[in-house]
Amino acid sequence: MSIKNLMYLFLLLLSPFIVFAQKDSSLVEVKYYAKFLQDTLNVSSVKEDILSLRIGKNSSIFRSNGKQSSDSLTHTILEAAFKRGVGGDVVVPDLSGVSKPQFVQEVYYSKGKILVYDKIRKDNFAFQPRNNIKWALIDESKVISGYSCKKAIGQYGNKNITAWYTTEIPFQEGPYTFKGLPGLIVSLEDSKGYFTFLLKELKEIKKPIIPINGAIETSFEKFDAKRQEVKNDPVGTFNALTNHKLSKEAEERIKANNRARNNHLD
Repeated sequence: MSIKNLMYLFLLLLSPFIVFAQKDSSLVEVKYYAKFLQDTLNVSSVKEDILSLRIGKNSSIFRSNGKQSSDSLTHTILEAAFKRGVGGDVVVPDLSGVSKPQFVQEVYYSKGKILVYDKIRKDNFAFQPRNNIKWALIDESKVISGYSCKKAIGQYGNKNITAWYTTEIPFQEGPYTFKGLPGLIVSLEDSKGYFTFLLKELKEIKKPIIPINGAIETSFEKFDAKRQEVKNDPVGTFNALTNHKLSKEAEERIKANNRARNNHLD
């Protein structure tokens, strides 16, 4: 295999964010502030992120701002490594300076179908959410983030959800998979305070709405079984992936990190 072809293959393998051709563009982009516990047994494990919801005529996508930035930077680094490697030695890209997003899931909505994108180790998976929420509209109102909002409640798996939505913005959209109210969701949280979303900014803007390409399509049940496999044996699954023997310190660190990531929306 030529150096050029080898570098091209390397670029593909290390670019899980390489995407489909553009299908739709946003009419508006909503920025949400998100706060959530990474570990439900540790109140100090609070994480924060800014998430973007791009809403178009036929589709929407919800993802971390940080994930967009890290994907873009990673893509730039990989392209530079590819160009330097053409006609010479393979250049291994340095991704150590790329920051990691706190909220890793993405949600793509199109024509009534919702797909959640999530990651286990290096693999991206796409599945339809396990839970569907049925909203009950409550006769209560208040102003949030400058919008006149109305209340709705619902059950999402084992979580009790409270949302505040505004009919001033006539999109039946919201953060994550929470959709279907008579207006845009401005604020949403579960009863235990494990997850909170709050609208911080909304502007009209045209940006691409593009889901992740190359994700492994599966069911939630199969995805969850894979996630449970890693949880039960984090060191073994890591060794199988890397073929490296870890030190005891590294093994304990992997186990601790794995135990701490126990709070999932689905």
